[in-house]
Amino acid sequence: MKIVQLITHMNEIGGAQVHVRDLSKQLAMDGHPVTIISGGDEIIADGLLIEEVTYMHSKFLIRKISFIKDFLAFLEIRKKLKLIKPDIVAIHSSKAGIIGRIACWSLRIPSVFTAHGWAFTEGVEKKKQRLYLSIEKWVGKLSMKVITVCDQDRNLALRHQVLPSEKIITVHNGVMDSKNTSLEKGNREVVKILMVARFEKPKQQLELLEALLHIKHLNWQMIFVGDGSLKRASAQFVQENYLGHKVTFLGSHSNVAGLLSDADLFVLTSAWEGLPLSILEAMLHSLPIIASNVGGVKEAVRDTENGFLIRNNLSELLSILIENELLRKNMGEKSREIYEASFTFEKMYTKTISTYRNLIVSGENG
Repeated sequence: MKIVQLITHMNEIGGAQVHVRDLSKQLAMDGHPVTIISGGDEIIADGLLIEEVTYMHSKFLIRKISFIKDFLAFLEIRKKLKLIKPDIVAIHSSKAGIIGRIACWSLRIPSVFTAHGWAFTEGVEKKKQRLYLSIEKWVGKLSMKVITVCDQDRNLALRHQVLPSEKIITVHNGVMDSKNTSLEKGNREVVKILMVARFEKPKQQLELLEALLHIKHLNWQMIFVGDGSLKRASAQFVQENYLGHKVTFLGSHSNVAGLLSDADLFVLTSAWEGLPLSILEAMLHSLPIIASNVGGVKEAVRDTENGFLIRNNLSELLSILIENELLRKNMGEKSREIYEASFTFEKMYTKTISTYRNLIVSGENG
């Protein structure tokens, strides 16, 4: 199969970008020629480049809605697809998802759109919800197949009548097993809490810091990994509340797997999500999870089994796991068990490539 992966940008590492990278790498290793077309800045972020894959840049494909640039992006992507002549185009992220599906429809090229969380999901501002819902309903008529990364997102699309059920398939996110030999973490006094996320609007790091302030007397060390526009506000909160000795900001980090291996607890306080890869990576490292009950999170974090879902009680949940080492250990082991059963990269890859093949065959027969 000759495959194009189309995504709005590859400028920074996020769930969709890591998904495209890992999927493309495995496809190339299995002998499928892969081209990644991305917009945004022309520079590809460190950690997202793959030697075996061809990269092409779309200068007009940007995140913000711009009717002129969006139309030019459509023409540009259409031209690139005519040149490449792929057997299938796999499309990721909202903006690329709209433009890419229209371009593929116009060229009669089989395509599949992976929704890494809908832009009309609960938690997103209402005006944006309404806009993207109306767009998705329209472009849904041109869609051959849509992959949702969790059942919650599939049900959300069906409830809003975005697509008929036969056009939607759930393929749960999966991550490659990068687990190192477990470090001996028992009997150390300070509990290491880790959050890996961009400092942007949906992630709500300040909510976590406010919860930790209420339990500052307990023995914990908070480690934030990630950069973004809201990082300064979090750093200011830490300074103003004299938490500098307990909170560390690492910025972007090249060895997240090592940090996960050394952590005791993983936290994610998002306002909305699809099915976050960061949680799955924490689970493969046998960590207990505290996370917001949004999107498909509850499909991975089973409340009271391998962690807790937040219900306006974040400080209380943090206290429970900080003070109970045995509970952390038992929940962490359950996380690893759930990961192996449902969220491995191999399971995701097998279902995804099967979807590609079925679409190509139906396209040829159609």
